[in-house]
Amino acid sequence: MKSLARPLRGLASRFESKIMRKLIIFIIIAVIVGAGVYYASFYFRETRVQEEIPKEMLTNIKTLRRGNFEKIDIIHGGSGKALLLEDATGHKLLRFENFEVTNGPDLYVYLSRNLKPTGDTESLGDFINLGPLKGSKGNQNYEINQNIDGYNTAVIWCKQFGVLFSFAVLQ
Repeated sequence: MKSLARPLRGLASRFESKIMRKLIIFIIIAVIVGAGVYYASFYFRETRVQEEIPKEMLTNIKTLRRGNFEKIDIIHGGSGKALLLEDATGHKLLRFENFEVTNGPDLYVYLSRNLKPTGDTESLGDFINLGPLKGSKGNQNYEINQNIDGYNTAVIWCKQFGVLFSFAVLQ
């Protein structure tokens, strides 16, 4: 009887080892697929915004600078116009018109001094954070309450992953 128990224990141990390996592989695949579905959902979720220029700014408004959003790579890119507007009282506004950008998590609007930002945070240089992006499509306004001399680039930046989504040089 003893001689039969040993091979059975060895067989059971190998069987448990195979099940454990399969379970670990299944868990790893489930985590990867779950993360993929979660992050891919940002690319298909569209947020449309249609803001008008504030009524109090409509009189004597002038465009100080303008630029067009650019495509960064095969995944990240934007289109539309960025306008730096000022009214008679000196109130400034960054406005996006006919704007569209690849959607993503944790997108923010910055004004940067760098005319050609790249994919790393240091390429932004000195920048002003105007707040979270309001939507991936449409016309939107961002209040400017500080001195922006020398800040000539509107940037769409993913804070969570440190990724450049698009930018527009304002001239």
